[in-house]
Amino acid sequence: MKDKLKIIERQNSVLNKLNEIAAISDISPKETLRKALSIGKDYFGLEFGIVSHIVDETYTVDVQASPPETLFDGQEFVFGSTYCKTTLELDDVLAITDVTKSKYVGHPCHRDYELVSYIGAPVKVNSKVYGTINFSSPSARQLEYDKIDDEFMKLLARWAGSFLERQFAHDELSLTKKRFEMIFENNASGILLVDENCKINMVNKQFCDIIGFSKDELIGQSSRIFHTDDTSDKIRKENFSKTKDSSYMKLEYKLKTKDNKNIWCEFFGSPIKITEDTTNIIWNILDITAKKNLQEQLETQATTDYLTELHNRRYFTSRLEEEVARIKRDKKVTSSLLMFDLDKFKLINDTLGHLMGDVVLKIFADILKKNLRKSDIAGRIGGEEFAMILPSTNIREAKVLANRIREEVSNKKTIIDGNSINFTVSIGLTAIASDDANSDSAFARADTALYMAKGKGRNRVEVE
Repeated sequence: MKDKLKIIERQNSVLNKLNEIAAISDISPKETLRKALSIGKDYFGLEFGIVSHIVDETYTVDVQASPPETLFDGQEFVFGSTYCKTTLELDDVLAITDVTKSKYVGHPCHRDYELVSYIGAPVKVNSKVYGTINFSSPSARQLEYDKIDDEFMKLLARWAGSFLERQFAHDELSLTKKRFEMIFENNASGILLVDENCKINMVNKQFCDIIGFSKDELIGQSSRIFHTDDTSDKIRKENFSKTKDSSYMKLEYKLKTKDNKNIWCEFFGSPIKITEDTTNIIWNILDITAKKNLQEQLETQATTDYLTELHNRRYFTSRLEEEVARIKRDKKVTSSLLMFDLDKFKLINDTLGHLMGDVVLKIFADILKKNLRKSDIAGRIGGEEFAMILPSTNIREAKVLANRIREEVSNKKTIIDGNSINFTVSIGLTAIASDDANSDSAFARADTALYMAKGKGRNRVEVE
């Protein structure tokens, strides 16, 4: 679990770095991609990173991040001799931890270039395959690729594709009006042109597809039509003024589609002088709902115990630290901390097996969830130990809840596969005090109370 959390934390760190370099305007697009490849290369622990462009049977290294005197930009290979050919045939992520132990043993890329480990994904620009983003190494990777790596590789490919799309669109804006209109209409990202009153002057087909309205329904209307509420609309107007006075702005908005669904979109805005006294803003818009959902999933994985779906120890401790700090600021506030330990849980594991032990942990977690108020925080802090923070709750009120949970647990009888499961819980209770140095102090008192409950016969509540 710790390794999984580290992976998720590394992924979040990589996403933040990618967003940071994409916003830097004083480096060339090629160097931006090279920095992104270096970040991805370090993440996977592989030596080579490439964004390739594939035309017919020619594989061209558009940008590379590799050891000195190995690869260079513009280098060409026979497409059929690369793992990327297999990647595009799959139209999905191809991950090979060790080619000598895989079904791809004997692949030309291993035979001709001695590449043993590889992960790559197709890069699409304007809805067409442009090439791949891939990472490889002449030695086997120590860790097996998993589903998280696959999803992350897809995110990198979408990022690279979106970056190339935005860059191509930006370059083309300097061409003729006809060329501009062609790109405007056929761009893979949505494009929106609004005037100083936020009236919609132009939209492209992709934006109509994103938002669900037709061009006739949008042009001439206020952009308020697709904002979720008045607050969002007010922020939109404020950001228009900021963008008008700057060269570039990047924003994220939650928009409302024609059928009233909320979607997340990323906006890249630049001012355009229409006349000497008139400025419009052109927005490049991407639907990032899937990316947001993935980020939320990664954040949930980083803060949630996989078995019980309660908060994990790391997140729970951080919330307890916040509660201690809150009480230090306002000494009139009274909050309580409960610690739970399932009685004789080892005996359940030894007699019924660990799978049945997991069932018991889930049953107890469900009981905790059922007794939570919106302000309460519950977590699994290890093994069969759980804890709960009760903000603005005194000891007397907390003890009532603790005994209610204890009684519900002891009265709970479940039969699974012919086995009757009945268990009890011991509970330690303490007040979170304003003189607690940190969360450890409160944990220590609750733990002492818990051991008192264990020592006095279990299935009881004790206060420290």
